[in-house]
Amino acid sequence: MVIFITITVITTIVDRLETDIANKAKKYLLIYGRRKVGKTFLVKNFLNFDIYILIKKGGGMYIEGGPIKHLDSYQQFTEFCSTWLSENKTLAIDEFQRLPMEFLEFLQVQYPKGRVILTGSSFHIIKDIISPKSPILGLCSDLKLSLISPLDIFKGLTKKLDPIKAFELSPYFSDPWVISYFSKNENHIEDILLLSKGAVNALIGEVFLEEEKKLSQVYEGIIRSLALGKWKLGRMADLLYSRQVLKKPDQHLVKPYLKNMEAMDLVKRIPIFNKNEFRYMIKSPIMDLSFILDEKYNFFQQNISKKTLTQEVLSMMPKHIERFTGELFAQIYDGTYEYFYSRDFDIDFIITRRKKVLAVGEVKWAKPVKNDINKFIDRTEHIPGDKIFFSKTEIKDERIISLTPNNLISWYTRNL
Repeated sequence: MVIFITITVITTIVDRLETDIANKAKKYLLIYGRRKVGKTFLVKNFLNFDIYILIKKGGGMYIEGGPIKHLDSYQQFTEFCSTWLSENKTLAIDEFQRLPMEFLEFLQVQYPKGRVILTGSSFHIIKDIISPKSPILGLCSDLKLSLISPLDIFKGLTKKLDPIKAFELSPYFSDPWVISYFSKNENHIEDILLLSKGAVNALIGEVFLEEEKKLSQVYEGIIRSLALGKWKLGRMADLLYSRQVLKKPDQHLVKPYLKNMEAMDLVKRIPIFNKNEFRYMIKSPIMDLSFILDEKYNFFQQNISKKTLTQEVLSMMPKHIERFTGELFAQIYDGTYEYFYSRDFDIDFIITRRKKVLAVGEVKWAKPVKNDINKFIDRTEHIPGDKIFFSKTEIKDERIISLTPNNLISWYTRNL
């Protein structure tokens, strides 16, 4: 069973499909994820609660639905919570990780009175809740929120936009905070970039602050390396060494940082088909696009002409659409998105499940020609599974499944 979590875009709705944990959870529910992925929106709009409590930075609590609006004393806060839970109320406590960790022991004592919904943005604090030593282990269900899934964001945007335009925007709008910059008059990604470029740096800074880590030169260097397309560990280390960020070009120095950034939900790794290695990338396409522009034009500090920005967005968009399409078909097939590369050619996506290949695909956002189909068939003849060719226009060729933004949803509904 699933629930639908919705996010408003202009006058339409993006249905965000999640597990039934949120409304079918145990007495205690933990919703976690990095900053700005929709945790508070989910709680305040789609979960039932009696009292909402925001734990403020630097201490203090803002309260909705209670007898008071503000609290500064932690002791008073626990006294109120004890009373409310004894009255069988449901408490939604937002950014709970800002409370002392002894609060978990308080909750253990209160159980099973009332219900508690916790949200948190700090992954290292979350580990304490689901660790074997946690006071509320076994009492608390957990739900991780990340980017909006490909099918959900695409289907949502098609309610107000042409399918091709919706597909072009979907990679960028999968990061929920970007939706707030969308208007019915301006739906070009370059306009949204100009309005939100300060938000990208601020958001990354907030993520590191929540993890009690410093956005060091190494972390920022890795982000910039990935934006430049240097995703192999050796090349990444070489770049950081050349920029005097690392003392030596050793890929083993990079690995711990990448591991931390994966845990922060800033970096994603995609398995390389039939190899024991991964392709690393910035998880959020809007962040990736912003850092690419900053590397080329100092985008965060200087203004860029609208014409130049539009040209750059158009040149970078196929890369993000290719990756988004791979993730989308992984969702459709309920499999894993893998990537293939060799000295001679790449394969855009291979979808596997338990080492079995379900589908292999090519994404051609520019106008495809017959030779594109022939190359795709030749390159994938040794790989089993459905042969998917995704482009703007449908192609009549019995060797492939030709899918476009216009026929994707109907094909998905009919076949899977």
